[in-house]
Amino acid sequence: MGALLKRTEAGTRGIRRLVRKEIAQARKALGEIDSLGDDSIHDARKSLKRVRAGLRLLREALGARVYRRENAAFRDSARPLTEVRDATVMLQTLDALAKRYEGEIDPAALERMRQALQDERSAIRERVLETASGLAPVKVSLQEGAQRAKDWTLDRRGWSVLGAGLRRVYESGQDALAAVQSDRSVDKLHEWRKQVKYLWHHLKFLRPVRPAIMEKLIEQADALGDLLGDDHDLAILRQKLTEESESFPDREPVAAVVELIERCRNELEEEALALGKQLYEESPGAFIRRFRKYWRGWHSTAMV
Repeated sequence: MGALLKRTEAGTRGIRRLVRKEIAQARKALGEIDSLGDDSIHDARKSLKRVRAGLRLLREALGARVYRRENAAFRDSARPLTEVRDATVMLQTLDALAKRYEGEIDPAALERMRQALQDERSAIRERVLETASGLAPVKVSLQEGAQRAKDWTLDRRGWSVLGAGLRRVYESGQDALAAVQSDRSVDKLHEWRKQVKYLWHHLKFLRPVRPAIMEKLIEQADALGDLLGDDHDLAILRQKLTEESESFPDREPVAAVVELIERCRNELEEEALALGKQLYEESPGAFIRRFRKYWRGWHSTAMV
């Protein structure tokens, strides 16, 4: 994230400026439909995730109706990109699993699984990226979203808005952690992952307020998000291998891979829970009071 908040601007206006920049970056990354590669898809998705994180910081100023409309619009814009990304990640996840447990997967069976995933990836890329109707609606949607963002009304400004958005995301992440501690279902782990990612983006938005302290929290949230992301990718791969029997007919090696997936997921989840307890150790009230103090101290220096 190259652009930063400025001491001399209202917090809500600063976040809107950064959100508009991310929308522009997503549009730039998409470029010409025929030339899109995995890096461009990845960059566009990252920008759209930052847009939705910014919306959560602005929620109190936008109002419930506008927030829900914008969040849904940018979520829907990202869906075709996510489909392409997921197909690529399934290959990467299988390869990483084979490397982690080298020698425990039959090479010939592994290659057949990879080929099935590769064929699916090619079909998805052709449908989403190489047809006239593929990403055209996405690009139109982002153009319209960019115009709407320019006209957002932000009557409430500063920490009263940003603090409420940060608290909501921190508290949601804490609640999601508690839910995972009692039930490690794929859905609950995925919800926790989403909230961790939103918190990570919020911390990056707010980094200039207290860089040294923010950097440590950013690193913790980033590491936790990666652990939960790897866990989720393995869960999706497991689902694909077990439910799509026509694409993966060799059931014995599939069962062996599924066993490795479960072993790996258990290790990742244990590590994530330990790190999560550190990141979410404060009460939401204490967390926000601390950040409010940072914010006020940062802005007060702009008045000197």
